[in-house]
Amino acid sequence: MDKTLFNIHDLVLLITSFECMLLAIFLFSNKSRELPFIFLAGFLVAHSFIALHELVLWGATFRQWVLSVSPNIFFTFNFSSWIDGPFLYLFIISYFSSGFRIQKQHFWHLIPAALFLIYMWFAFWQLPIDIKNELIVSHEIAYSGHYVTVDLLNKLQRLSYILLSIYYVRVHTSISFSDWQRDWVTFILYAFGFVLLWEFLLTSLKVYDLAYSINHDWLELIGLTGYYSTFALVNLVLYVMVNAAVNAGGISKPKTIEPINMVVVEKIEQAMQQDKLYLNPVISFERLAEQLDVPVKDLSSAINRHFNINFYEYINGYRIREAKEQLLNPVNSHKTITDIFYQAGFNSKSVYNTLFKKKYNMTPSAYRKKHLSTAK
Repeated sequence: MDKTLFNIHDLVLLITSFECMLLAIFLFSNKSRELPFIFLAGFLVAHSFIALHELVLWGATFRQWVLSVSPNIFFTFNFSSWIDGPFLYLFIISYFSSGFRIQKQHFWHLIPAALFLIYMWFAFWQLPIDIKNELIVSHEIAYSGHYVTVDLLNKLQRLSYILLSIYYVRVHTSISFSDWQRDWVTFILYAFGFVLLWEFLLTSLKVYDLAYSINHDWLELIGLTGYYSTFALVNLVLYVMVNAAVNAGGISKPKTIEPINMVVVEKIEQAMQQDKLYLNPVISFERLAEQLDVPVKDLSSAINRHFNINFYEYINGYRIREAKEQLLNPVNSHKTITDIFYQAGFNSKSVYNTLFKKKYNMTPSAYRKKHLSTAK
């Protein structure tokens, strides 16, 4: 990017930054009351700043202009690369989970970003201005061992959030949302994951270059490919959002909402209350539909529309109540907490503890101790 004063690569980064910011403003202004879209807007703003960071650091014209203003501007926008993953993950869990609320533990996601700011302070911002200018002009800091290592950790962090998001969609949304909602989110996640894998390859080669010198033209080519891939991804998101907005605007024919099939609702309640199918730890939506001899579409509609929760929440609600009853039963006093959560149908102790504490504001062991001592 240093060979011309203003080239197509700079233009791609500028357009990427502009489009991300435009989409974020659109989401915030039109979906301002919906928390998931605030997170999505934050993700897009982060990517707008990431593109600006690349433009300022590697674009010759912009680098000189920013140096003339203040070298402290450099790496400021790179802070966003540490928060785009958390924003994306919070968007996914808030979009696909009913009743989501921001809690204190969600702020832990900001710790890596805070550590990055501390690192940049000691590695760059607190240095004398002439040294900072030299580090930028020579690109010495961008290829230094400590910065490349931190950048590699950043790529690993972002990939981790992608994997967490994909896992959440696959596990928690199998029947809660329409195929279109689930498919477009999954596709965007995989596309973004591919872009991040490409960036991870670039950073890994930079780490390799520290020990074994390689041709920097290859690094530049891989980096530029990443710019264009991100540009394509942003435009793909733009297309999906415009398509959704058009369909929601009344161009397509309104669909008639069919009444809830109460026969199916009764079958579901009988399966839970009498047959206690929730005790089966591997019960799935498809298996439940098969056992009840009910079409998948009807079962999905009954759970989501009648009970106003998804399948995962519905099943675990019964399991939590079952676990509570077993904890309160003196006959089970010899049983461990682990025994009880397995008998209640859970196959994950962490999920059991989290849901129980959310429901009763205390851990299962504290709940048992409190109520059994009261009974005595």
